[in-house]
Amino acid sequence: MASPSATTILVLGLEETKRREISPTTDVMLLVRVEGEGQGEHDGRIDILSIPRDTQAFIPGHGVYKLNHAYPFGGVELAQRTIFQVVGLYPQKYVLLDFAGFKRIIGCLGGVTLNVRQEMKCDDGGAGGEFGHLNAQGDFVAGDPITHYRAALDNPGIVQLRAQCDDLPTALDPATGQEIQTFDDDPWWTDGTAWDGSPNGRFTVWEFTISDGAVGFRPVLDAWVGPFTAKIEPATDHNGQSMARPIYFELFSSAEPGYCLNRTREHDPHEWNDTGLGDTDLKFSFPDQQGLTVHSTDFNGWWQNEAWTNEEVTTCAVDIMCLDYGAFGTLTATATVIGYPTAARLLLSDNPRTYSTYQVNGQTLYREYAPIPWDVDANYIADVWMRNSGNAADDEEDEGQCPVKGDGFTRYEEYRGFCVNGPWTELDPDAHKDVFVLDWNGLGIGDFAALGVVPHRLYVPQQPAEFGPDYQMNPNRGTANKQLQHGVMLVVWVNDPGYLGYTVPRLNAPKPTSRIDVVQIQGLFPPPQQQEAVGVIVSHELGHACNLEHHRTGTFDCIMWDPPTHLPHAYCSENPGCRMLWRLY
Repeated sequence: MASPSATTILVLGLEETKRREISPTTDVMLLVRVEGEGQGEHDGRIDILSIPRDTQAFIPGHGVYKLNHAYPFGGVELAQRTIFQVVGLYPQKYVLLDFAGFKRIIGCLGGVTLNVRQEMKCDDGGAGGEFGHLNAQGDFVAGDPITHYRAALDNPGIVQLRAQCDDLPTALDPATGQEIQTFDDDPWWTDGTAWDGSPNGRFTVWEFTISDGAVGFRPVLDAWVGPFTAKIEPATDHNGQSMARPIYFELFSSAEPGYCLNRTREHDPHEWNDTGLGDTDLKFSFPDQQGLTVHSTDFNGWWQNEAWTNEEVTTCAVDIMCLDYGAFGTLTATATVIGYPTAARLLLSDNPRTYSTYQVNGQTLYREYAPIPWDVDANYIADVWMRNSGNAADDEEDEGQCPVKGDGFTRYEEYRGFCVNGPWTELDPDAHKDVFVLDWNGLGIGDFAALGVVPHRLYVPQQPAEFGPDYQMNPNRGTANKQLQHGVMLVVWVNDPGYLGYTVPRLNAPKPTSRIDVVQIQGLFPPPQQQEAVGVIVSHELGHACNLEHHRTGTFDCIMWDPPTHLPHAYCSENPGCRMLWRLY
C-alpha cells in the first residue's frame, strides 16, 4: 500500500494525427506514483502504470467511451476524475506532453548519438523524392544529415532505395568472443534485399487520403453532406499484392438540443434522425449505407458515429446526414495499411495534388480529418456564412443607440436560427436587434418596428410550440449561449377603467406579458380609429416590455406619452429620446 506522502502524477501524451476541433485525445496515459520520504528502502520509489487508451470507461456527463476521450471532452480535470473511477487513485498532479515536447526532452538528455563511419549515400531510383532531415522546428530540409525520406506526393507508387549506412548494432568482441554493442562497424550497400525481405531493394510508397466533402457547405436540417471518399493508393504493392484494407470511419459531432433554437423533432419510440437531448447533429445514415456497418458508442444507440467497410477495399465513399442548422464536427478515416493504423490525410485537389495543412508552434502539419463544415477560425460557424465575422459568443448589435449593446442572442445562436410560424430563419447578428412577439389573439404589433428593433411575430398557435417555458425563445440553447432571452406575450385583457394596457414583467424577466384592454379602447375611440388605437396601445406596451418608461413631459408626439390618446406613431429620439433608452435585457 502506498504511503500517505506518496505523490500520484498523471502523464497524458497528446496525439497529433487526429486533431479535434476542441482538443486531441490522449493516446498515452501513465500513472506515476512517487513514494515520499520515511519509507525506508522504498524512499523515492517510482511505480508506473500504463493505462490502455481504448479502455472502456464511464466519462461523467458523457456516458461510456474509450478512456482517451475524457481529455477532449473536459480537459485535465475530467481526465483525472475518470481515471480515478477506473483505478481508484486520484492523481494530484499532471503532465501534458505532445511530440514536440517529447523531442525537447530527448534534447535535454543530450540526444541520441549514432557514430557512422562513412557518409550516408541514398538513391530512390528517380522516383522524385528527397532525402534530408528535420530542423529544430520539425520542418523537412533536403540534404545532409540524412535521417528522413520525403516521397513525391504527386506520384505514389513503387521506388527503389539504396542506403549506405551503419546497420549492425552488435558484433563479436575478438578478445572475449562475446557479443557487444557497436556503432562503428563497416557500412554497406543494400545488396538486393530491402528491409522487408523483398527482392531488388524495392518497396511501396503509398498514400491514404480522404476527400473534402464539405466544400461550400452550410448546415441545414435533413441535408446530406459529402461524399467523403477515403482512398488507398496504389491499388497493388511492389509484389503485386492488393493494398485493399478495411477502412474505419469515425464521426465527431456537436450535440445541440433540438435542431434550431426553438424547435426539435422527437419520436416515441426513438428514431435515428431525432434531434432531442443526447442526439448528435451529424450522423451516418441508418439503416446502414451500402457496404458499411454503422455503429453507435452510446447507451441508447442514438449516435451513429462509427462505420467500417464490410470488406477490404482501396476506396470507400460515405455521406453524412446533417440534423441541425448549427451542426459542426469532423470525420476521420483510418486503415492499417502497413503495420499500424494510419489516419487519412485530407486531400483538397488531385490535380495538382494538394493537401490541407495547418500550423502548430511554427510547424506545418497535415490535416488528418475532414471538417463539417469548414470552420478555419474555430467559432463553430461555417466559413461560407456571409456573417461569419466574429466570435461565436459576440452579441454586439448597436442599432438604435440604446445603452446596452446586443439583443440577448449570440452570433452562433443567430446563425443557428429560429422557426417562426413554421419555416426556419436565420438572423443578422451585425445589424439588427431581434424581439419576438407572441400574438395568438391577432392584435398585431402596431408601430413597434419604429423603435429600431426587428420584431418577429409568432401568430400561428396551431404550430408546435416555438418557445419554451416562461416564453423562452432560445430553449434549445447550447454552444456559445449568453443568456435566456424571452419573447413578449400579447394578451387581450379586461381591466378596471383607467388602463388601456399594462405590461409586467419586462424582457429581462420570465414571462413578459403585455395586456391590451380592447373593450375599453373600443369604447374610447370611434369605429374608424379603433384599429389604429389598438396598434398604438400595443406599440406603447411593447415599448414598456423593452424597458421604456412613460413620457409626461418633453416630446408630446411619442408613442410612450401617457396616455397616447392622440395616437402618435413614432418613438421620440431627443434629449435623449426613447430610441436611445430602450434595452432588451
